[in-house]
Amino acid sequence: MSDEPKGEIEIIPPGEEPRRSREDAFATSRIWISSGSGEVKFVKLGPLQSMMLGVALLLFIGLCLFFLSGLLLILVPAVALLGAGAWIANALGFGPFRRLR
Repeated sequence: MSDEPKGEIEIIPPGEEPRRSREDAFATSRIWISSGSGEVKFVKLGPLQSMMLGVALLLFIGLCLFFLSGLLLILVPAVALLGAGAWIANALGFGPFRRLR
């Protein structure tokens, strides 16, 4: 085992704020970054970085909805044509639901 310290230990008396929250009062968002060596680092995001992350997520969701709605506009006429074909086939006596005579 390694003798390297894992991090600072801070004992916070009751009623006092942690030192880290006093230093970075505005940066409370965190995001994890994997370095590929089996360790995970949590990085505090500033206000601009949080805003950029939020805008990127909204853009991604918006693009997904845009492409899904385009797919819906293609599928609705296709389903309508299939339904019309089934109705015409039934009217002409073809298909699995014809009456037995």
